[in-house]
Amino acid sequence: MSSLWFPRVLSLGVGFLSLSQEILLVRLVSFAYNGTPKAFAFVLAFFLVGVAVGAHIGKQLCRTSKSLYGAAAIALALAALLDTLIPFVIDKVLWRVGALVLLALMIAYAAALKSVVFPIAHHLGSASRGPNVGSSVSKVYFANIIGSTLGPVVTGFVLLDHFSLAQCLLFIATGSACLAMLCAVIAKANPIAATAGVIGLLTTVLIWSPPPLIENMIRAGDQALTIRRVVENRSGIIHTIRSQDGDDATYGGNVYDGRINTDLRVNSNGINRAYLLAALHPAPRRVLIVGLSSGAWAWVVSSIPGVDTIDVVEINPGYLTVINDYPQLSSLLHDARITHHIDDARRWLRRHPEARYDLIVMNTTFHWRAYATNLLSIEFLEILKSHLAAQGVVAYNATGSPDVYETAGRAFSFVRKYDSFVYASDHDFLAGLTSGKLRIWTMSHDGSRLLDPDVASDRIAVAKLFAVPFQTVGQLERGSKRPLQVISDDNLLTEYKYGLPYFLIPQLD
Repeated sequence: MSSLWFPRVLSLGVGFLSLSQEILLVRLVSFAYNGTPKAFAFVLAFFLVGVAVGAHIGKQLCRTSKSLYGAAAIALALAALLDTLIPFVIDKVLWRVGALVLLALMIAYAAALKSVVFPIAHHLGSASRGPNVGSSVSKVYFANIIGSTLGPVVTGFVLLDHFSLAQCLLFIATGSACLAMLCAVIAKANPIAATAGVIGLLTTVLIWSPPPLIENMIRAGDQALTIRRVVENRSGIIHTIRSQDGDDATYGGNVYDGRINTDLRVNSNGINRAYLLAALHPAPRRVLIVGLSSGAWAWVVSSIPGVDTIDVVEINPGYLTVINDYPQLSSLLHDARITHHIDDARRWLRRHPEARYDLIVMNTTFHWRAYATNLLSIEFLEILKSHLAAQGVVAYNATGSPDVYETAGRAFSFVRKYDSFVYASDHDFLAGLTSGKLRIWTMSHDGSRLLDPDVASDRIAVAKLFAVPFQTVGQLERGSKRPLQVISDDNLLTEYKYGLPYFLIPQLD
């Protein structure tokens, strides 16, 4: 084998490991800091700083080191050691004073130690003279590009779908240790080879017995929390927290995503906003639900009389696993009227231009989270409007952003705020509200009515439901401290301009 081949393999391996680790670190930081859009920029910035520093050190080593393979072995062995420590110490780093500084240093060091090898691989893989110098350099670069491309694809689409975040981080450590051992063997540096071999063996064992990384991050020092389930896949991380009252809380990406409750009398999850739908449309047959979460909303909507078709579009199949944990909701998985589509909502709607719905419902994620614009922008509302049947109603969660109501007002001619929700259409759906209130009492599931007018607690719950006032967009504008603006795919208003005031740590109160 030509002496130029292994440097190309080394370049490919380092590219694969580096970009894979960046994907994993973005997920880790995003989970720790509640999915704020700045998490990606934070990781990328310090990862690139690490790449630059590591490449500079590697360049100096190419000039001064007597054994470049030995130098590469040391850098990769140190990288493997740091990679091994990350899933064990990260939860302790995140809750300390100066956490962002410690986190930034960890990201930069992890990137730098691997990037040291990049210029070394080019130096070793380049012909020293002759007409093939340029060609040999380009082949090392090309190998790195292949590795850097395969890393996010294999890790993001395959490994994360079958292994936990902690396990994937340990896979990176194992890969670093293997490359270190190979470099040490070539350099005949037996002590380094032995050290790298021990680290590699240790990480391989730990992959099958990883630390409870996500669980520790969820608790954040609060050991009183009882975690019922954690679901990790390539679409994200879901977990549920047990409640003494039985209405367990569901979290997506470490952000509150709803409760396991369908009882209007309890209303711990604002389920009154779903019950209201029965009063706003006289005879809904076809319903679209964007975002399934724990399934409580879909369960209530399926109890509206006359509903015979429900399309649920959910991007994360892990929620189906969560729903299966709760017998009171698991019927959603077997209801012949309900079809679950694991897909992106925009993509699914564009692939089904003929679909029309009487009700379109989204209990949207927090407006300040990354990618929230995908569901709140004027462009997406226009897509929803094109799928709305005559006399149809769109209902979705504004989650505290006044600009959501302004945007809805640009897309629909009739918009009302109820609680934290937007209800929108091109007709006055409140005109028939008086008679619509009676339909609440006809809601049923498996032949059993959800509410009984002869039961005092039910009458009180329904009275509270209709006691919440509706507000117009004009009223909201007059009460706002600033002019309301339209959210678009281009301006990302809710995520950046009017997002959270802190760099990473969200202000949720």
